[in-house]
Amino acid sequence: MTDWWRELDDEIVNYLIDQESLTPGELSQKVGMSTDAVTSLLGRLAQEGRITILRVARTSG
Repeated sequence: MTDWWRELDDEIVNYLIDQESLTPGELSQKVGMSTDAVTSLLGRLAQEGRITILRVARTSG
């Protein structure tokens, strides 16, 4: 199971290398997971120092 998580992390990081700016919603469509799950993964990747979160926006609603 650990390899699956590592592969998913690498997939997300590679999408961010290819397209410098993606929303969690855009990433969720690419990896086939919910936006909430991808948001959680992005937070963990940022804590590990693998990515930097540069922008946060308020949602409408």
